[in-house]
Amino acid sequence: MAEEHKHGIKTVASQTGLTQFIIRAWEKRYDVVTPLRTETNRRLYSDADILRLTLLRLATEAGHNIGQIANLPSEELLELIGIGGTIAQLPGIAKEVVPQETSLRFYIASCIAAVKQFEVQALESTLFAASVAFSQPIFLEKLIAPLMQEIGEQWKTGTLRIAHEHLATAVIRTLLGNICQSSDVSASMPNLVIATPRGQLHEIGALIAGTTAASQGWQVTYLGPNLPAEEIIGCAAQNGTKAIGLSIVYPTDDPHLANELRKIRRGIQEHVALFVGGSGTNAYDPVIRAIGAMRINDMPTFRAELHALRVQQKGLEASAGS
Repeated sequence: MAEEHKHGIKTVASQTGLTQFIIRAWEKRYDVVTPLRTETNRRLYSDADILRLTLLRLATEAGHNIGQIANLPSEELLELIGIGGTIAQLPGIAKEVVPQETSLRFYIASCIAAVKQFEVQALESTLFAASVAFSQPIFLEKLIAPLMQEIGEQWKTGTLRIAHEHLATAVIRTLLGNICQSSDVSASMPNLVIATPRGQLHEIGALIAGTTAASQGWQVTYLGPNLPAEEIIGCAAQNGTKAIGLSIVYPTDDPHLANELRKIRRGIQEHVALFVGGSGTNAYDPVIRAIGAMRINDMPTFRAELHALRVQQKGLEASAGS
């Protein structure tokens, strides 16, 4: 008997949100999954079966007829689902059962479905399951970042309300804060200030950057969104900060932001590194270049720059001590 077929029908019903009657009926009529049978004729299902049944449930709740979608591959079911349906308890999906990209898309679709229905508990449990299923870099860069980008786009087009975005931000802020606090940070490590400049209200990118830096061992002072230049400068001076990270997302046409960035660069010491990242940085690239800030296009680059800065700092400390 294949070891991966280990779930009884009661467990499958609980994890997929389907009744045992529906599961049996879909098997018999549409051959949606093929469980193994024990010597006592007991059904045993795999993690892949649970994923498929969950996708089919979400698709039917979005209005699709089971008879027309029963034989579609999981990739096409994900396309059908989009953000439709509600999400019950997310099944534990072993990473080796389905391609990582498919699993990520499933989690993202599930999160958006929970946000759309204002289901805080479902969103929290889905995100927690994803944080366990994936490494921290994958979780932050390939799930949280695209999730919030998608929610932001749907807010701009009116598909989601401001309240939806605020709910998602609140849940993710708490989750990332807990991850950041659990990081092993030494008191001897340098300080990094993270914020978004005045007028920038979207903070998830800043939170991702702060969590990434904390996982690298940096002491992170997270100031949140919409900070005037003077407040960022004052915090950096008081903390003896070695670097400042700023996230820019939206709006991308703020006539005052360029001046805010110039004030920050003028107000901090020359040796303090200034990193600027986020999906809105393209619009402000001329001023970012003019003030000599380091533009960050992705988290791997950010991690590399933080490492290089730390190596440089250690070199300076060694020289001063010799």
